[in-house]
Amino acid sequence: MKKIANLAAVSLYSAIIIIPLALAIQQLVSVTGITPVDWISSLDENYISQNVMKFTFVQALSSTIITLMIGVPISWMLGRYKWRFESLIRTLLTLPFVIPSIIAAMGFLTIIGPSGLDIRTNEETWWFTLIISHAWFNMALVIRFCEPVLSTLNPALEEQLRLLPNGRKIFARFKNLWWPMLAPSVAAAACMTFVFSFTSFALVKWITIRDSTLESMMATISSSAGIEGYMEFTSDIVMGASLIQFTILLISLWLTSLIQKNRQVKLTQSSIFHAQKKNPRGWLILIPALIFAISPLLSVVLGSFRIRELGQDANDSRWGLEGWSEAINGSYSFPPMIDAVANSLGYAMIALMVSLPLGYLLASTIHDLEKEYPKTAYCLDLFSMLPFALSAGMVGLGVLLGIVKLNIDIAYNFWPLPALAHIMLTTPFVVRIMLPRLRSYDQEYDDNARVLGMNNFQIFYKIKLPLIRGSLIISTIFILAMSLGEFGASYIVARNSDWVTLPLLIDSLRAKPMKDPFTIPASNAVATVLMLMTILLFSLAERFRNNKQGGMF
Repeated sequence: MKKIANLAAVSLYSAIIIIPLALAIQQLVSVTGITPVDWISSLDENYISQNVMKFTFVQALSSTIITLMIGVPISWMLGRYKWRFESLIRTLLTLPFVIPSIIAAMGFLTIIGPSGLDIRTNEETWWFTLIISHAWFNMALVIRFCEPVLSTLNPALEEQLRLLPNGRKIFARFKNLWWPMLAPSVAAAACMTFVFSFTSFALVKWITIRDSTLESMMATISSSAGIEGYMEFTSDIVMGASLIQFTILLISLWLTSLIQKNRQVKLTQSSIFHAQKKNPRGWLILIPALIFAISPLLSVVLGSFRIRELGQDANDSRWGLEGWSEAINGSYSFPPMIDAVANSLGYAMIALMVSLPLGYLLASTIHDLEKEYPKTAYCLDLFSMLPFALSAGMVGLGVLLGIVKLNIDIAYNFWPLPALAHIMLTTPFVVRIMLPRLRSYDQEYDDNARVLGMNNFQIFYKIKLPLIRGSLIISTIFILAMSLGEFGASYIVARNSDWVTLPLLIDSLRAKPMKDPFTIPASNAVATVLMLMTILLFSLAERFRNNKQGGMF
C-alpha cells in the first residue's frame, strides 16, 4: 500500500511539473524553431530586450554585495551577544523575507514617491532604491544562514586561540577562526540572494520605470508569446531569457547545495546557544537595522490613510479613510477587496490540499529510497527541487502556454487554474521542510509498534504524526503564506481574467492613472491587509521552527 502511495505521488508530481512545461516548450518551439543560439542572440537584437541581460546581472550582483554588507554585521551582533527582547528583535529583522515582494515594492514606492520624499523622478534614485529594496528583502536570508553559525560555536575556541601567536589580535582571530567557519554560510547566502535578486519581478516592475530584468521582461511580453503569426520575435526572446535564467538558477542552486555540504564538514558546532555577553555599542548597528526593517512596512500602513490631492505637494496631504473605503467597496474598474481575499484564500486552500500531502509523500518516498537505492533517491530529490530552478514568472508562463496548448477554453475560463502554479511553487518547500524531520525519525518506533500489533494506519496516526506535527504545521503555514502573496506566476496566468488576487489587486490599483487621489491609498490598504495576514501566519510558524537550524527554512 505504501509503495503504491509513493508511486502515485511521484507520478502526480511529475505530471503537474512536466506536462504544462513540456507543452509550453513545444508551443514556443513550434513558433521559434529549435535554435538556442538564435534565442539568446535575439535578446540583443530586439529593442524590447536590449541591455536587459546586462541590467539583470549588474543589479543582482550589486544587490548581493550590499545585502552581505548589511546582513553580516547584523548576524554578528545577533549571534555573538545577548540582547534584551532578543526574540522580538530577531523576528523584526527576519520579517522582510516573508513579506510578499509586492508589499515591499509598495513600501519603497511610498517612501520615494509623491506621498513621501517625492524623489522618484531621478533615475539614479530608481537604481539606488532597487538595490536597497533587494537588500531589505534578502538581509533576513543572510541572518538565517550566518547567525546560527555564530551563535552555536563555543566561545572557548576563541579563548584558546587567544593563547596562540596567530590569535592574539582581533584580525588574526577573525582570519583563522571566524572567517573559515562563517565563509560557507556567507557564500550560500550570497548565492541565494543573487538568485532572488536575479529573478526579482515586483520590485523591478514598480521601482525601476524603464529598466527591466529578464523576469519582468518575460512577464510583460507573455501575452504575445507562443502565438503563431503574431509578434513571433517575442517567443524567441522568451525562450532565450528562459534558457539563460534556468542555467543561472541551476548553477546557483548547485553551488548553494555544494557549499552547504562543505559547511557540514567544518568544525563541529554545539547544539546550544552560547552568546552570554552584552555589547551596548552593538545597538549602533541593531537600531538602524530595526528602523530599516520596519520603515517600508510602516510606510504602507501610513500610506493607506494619507490622501494627496492632485496638484498639491506631499506636504499638503491630509489623513483620511477614503482609501480604505475605495478598497473595500471597489469601483467600476476594479473589484472590492473581499473578492480578492476570497480568490486568494481559495487558491491557497487548493494549494494546501494538494501540496501538503503531495510534498509529504514525495519526502517520504525519498526517505524510503535512501535506505536501499541512494542514487535513485538522490535523483528524485533533485527532481523535486526543479521548480527552485524556475522563477515564478517561468512557472506562470509555462502553465499558461501549456494549458493554452492543451485547451484554450480552460486557460481563460477555469477559475482554479492559478492554483496549479501555486502548487508547483509550494510543493518543493514542503519536501525541503519534511525531509530533515523524516530523516531524524527512528525506524525502531515502527518495528516496536508492529510487534504490538499495530497496522500502518495506527502507526502513522498514533506514533509518526505526533512526531512530525511541527513540520506539517510549518509546511501548512508556508503553503498558505506563499500562495496568498504569490505575484509573479499569478500576474501571467490570471491578469487577463476576473480571478484577481490580493497581489494582483494591489498591482492593478497602483497601475491606474493618478486621476483619482484615492487609488494609491487604496492599494496600500489592500497591501496592509495582505501584510497582516502574512505576518500572522509566519508568527505562528516561528513557534514551531528551530531558529538555530540555519538555512532558508
